[in-house]
Amino acid sequence: MVANDSCHGGSDPGWVTASHIVRCGLLWLNWADGSLGSNGSSVCSDPCSSHTVLDNYWRSTSYGSGSNCDSDKRGWYRFVGSGGERMPETCVPINRCNTHAPIWLDGSHPSQDDSIVTRISCAHWDGNCCRWSSNVQVKACVGGYYVYKLEGTPECSLTYCTDPAYIGDPCSCNADEVCKLVNGTWGCQCTQELNSFDISNLQPELDCGTDHIKISISKCQLETMGFQNIIMHLTDNGCFGFEERRNRTLVSVVTPTQAGQCGTQLTKNETHATYSNTLYVADGMVIRENEININFNCSYPLEMKVSLETAIQPIVSSLNISLGGTGKFTIRMALYQDLNYTSPYEESRVVLSTDAMLYVGVMLDDGDTSQFVVVMKNCYATPTENAMDPLKYFIIQNSCSNPRDSTVTVSENGVSAHGQFALQVFKFVGSHNLVYLHCEIHLCDVHAEACKPSCSGIRNRRAAAIETDYVLNLGPIVHRGKRYPLAT
Repeated sequence: MVANDSCHGGSDPGWVTASHIVRCGLLWLNWADGSLGSNGSSVCSDPCSSHTVLDNYWRSTSYGSGSNCDSDKRGWYRFVGSGGERMPETCVPINRCNTHAPIWLDGSHPSQDDSIVTRISCAHWDGNCCRWSSNVQVKACVGGYYVYKLEGTPECSLTYCTDPAYIGDPCSCNADEVCKLVNGTWGCQCTQELNSFDISNLQPELDCGTDHIKISISKCQLETMGFQNIIMHLTDNGCFGFEERRNRTLVSVVTPTQAGQCGTQLTKNETHATYSNTLYVADGMVIRENEININFNCSYPLEMKVSLETAIQPIVSSLNISLGGTGKFTIRMALYQDLNYTSPYEESRVVLSTDAMLYVGVMLDDGDTSQFVVVMKNCYATPTENAMDPLKYFIIQNSCSNPRDSTVTVSENGVSAHGQFALQVFKFVGSHNLVYLHCEIHLCDVHAEACKPSCSGIRNRRAAAIETDYVLNLGPIVHRGKRYPLAT
C-alpha cells in the first residue's frame, strides 16, 4: 500500500485529502482513510454495495435557493428519490438545489463496462461555472444507478445537485433476479428458484483464454447458499474476485496463463501444457463455517507458440515491425529440438554435432493474423554474430529453400502466422566453430499481395538484397566434433 496526498483543483489550496493506493483484486484503487480497517490495514469493498443513500428531493436542479452545505459529505454516496438519481452533467444556475453554489459533474457518467472513473465536480458561483472544483470518483453499478466518492466542499454553502430528468427504472435486473422493494428501496433480489444449499448444484464457469484463465460463479447461487459477504481468491490471495454483469451477475477471478502468477502451477507432457490453480470461496474475511475450494485447470496443445511461452529460458530473438497505419507487430524466432516444434532449447547456447537436426520456428506474436502472414525471405548462417558478414550460407533465399542442400526442409512459409524450417547442423570450413542464424522477415498482406512463395521450376538465384532492419538473429550454435576411437 502506498500513501499519497490527493490534491484537487480549484482556487482553495486547502481542499486536500489524504488517500491510499490499495490493490483490490487485479486493480489498484484510490481509497480514502475511511476505507482503512481499525488496525490500519486496507479494506477492499465494492462501493456499489457499501455506500450511504442520499434521498433529498431539494437536491434537484429545479429546486430553488437555500443554505444547505455539503461540507460533511465525505465517502461513497448514492442519490435516490424524486429529485433525481444522478448528478447533472451541465452547469447549474446559482441559487438552485437548496444552496447558493450548486455542484455539477463536468464530464460524462461511466458505463457498467468501466471500473471506477475519476471526474471533475464544479461549483457555480460569481459568474464562473467552475469557481471551485475537485475530483469525484464515480462508478456505474449493476441495477442502473451510480455511486459517487464525494470529498466535502471547500466553502459554504455548496451542495451536490441531482438531475430530475434522470429518474431510472426502479430496477434493471438480470435473468436470475427479480425487482423487489426492501426496506423502502427498490432493488434486484435473487429468484426463489435458485434457493439451494447443496454445493453439488454449484456450476462454476471456466474460460481458458489464450493469455488468461477466468473462473466465474453466479453471485445469486452463492448468496442463496448463505454467502452474503462473498470473498473469492486464488492460491495467491492477492488475486481475488470482481463482479461482472452479463445475462446474470457473476463473481469472477482471473489469472494469466503463466506459471507462478496467482499461484498457478504448470505441468507438461508430450502433447499439452496444463495450468492449475485453486479457487477459494468464503463468507467474509474470517472463516468459521462456509468455505468452498474448487480445483480447476486448463490444458493447451503444445504447439510452437505455447511451448515457447512455457519454457523457462528459451533461446529466442524478437523483432518489432512497424507498418503504416497498423502499429507495431512483434515477431519471434526460436530454436527447437524436435520436428513438432514443441521442445525449445533452454540453455544459453546450443552445442550440437554435425549429424544433428536443427528446427527453427518464426511466429507473429502480436498482430492481425487475419490480414498478415509471415514470409521468411532470406534465412542464412554466418560464422560471426554480424548479420552482414560477407561469409554467408543461405538456407532460404528469395523465400525458397536452398536447392543445393538436401537437408533443408521448409514446412511452412507465407501461409500463416508461423514459419518453420529445418536443416542438418554444419560448421564453416576452417577454425570457425560457431554458427549464427539470421532470418529476414516480411509481413505479407494477404489482401494485397501474393504471399505464398512459388519455388517450383527455375529459381531466381540472384544475390538477395537483405534489409537488416527486418532481420532476426539467433546464436551461437556451437559445433561439437565427433570423437573417433584410437587405433590399437
